[in-house]
Amino acid sequence: MSQAAAGAPRKKRRAQHKNAGRRREATSAGQLVADTLSAYGLTEKIRSYRVVAEWDQLVGERIAKRARPEGVVRRVLVVRVASSAWMHELGLLKQQLLAALWRATGEPRLFDDLSFQLAGRTRADKDDPGSPPARRPPPPQPVMPMAAGELERAQILEESAVVEDSELRELIARVRTRHNR
Repeated sequence: MSQAAAGAPRKKRRAQHKNAGRRREATSAGQLVADTLSAYGLTEKIRSYRVVAEWDQLVGERIAKRARPEGVVRRVLVVRVASSAWMHELGLLKQQLLAALWRATGEPRLFDDLSFQLAGRTRADKDDPGSPPARRPPPPQPVMPMAAGELERAQILEESAVVEDSELRELIARVRTRHNR
């Protein structure tokens, strides 16, 4: 051993990490979940499910009894309405409804317009005005994705193991397992 090597103080080795030397700012759990949902392309789907699930609160009980959202088609929220009288009434309230829905769903907008359609009527019924109106269909139920199987769960757990925070790691694994993403 040389004298220079023997007398020189040993330097501590710092762990080589991609963020070594940088300070990380604290991020809220809500922001981390939002970022994760966005990374998996689920943000818009969840926001559109929210419109269906919270329809009664968004538009009020009076309107919710007579109109149900069916989904977003080419940036238009399609709403099934119980009668032509209600379709006319909602047409008059369209701008107010749009403003309230946009406020509730936030930016970016999920839809740009509303389309009111008579519930229970098919194109064939419209061609035959003498046909009796069909019964009002039950309100649509949100489609819940299937949970992950054992193989998918194992892969999800392996992928989420890279997250350092144990609470966040468990949350991500639980959400991904439930939604099979």
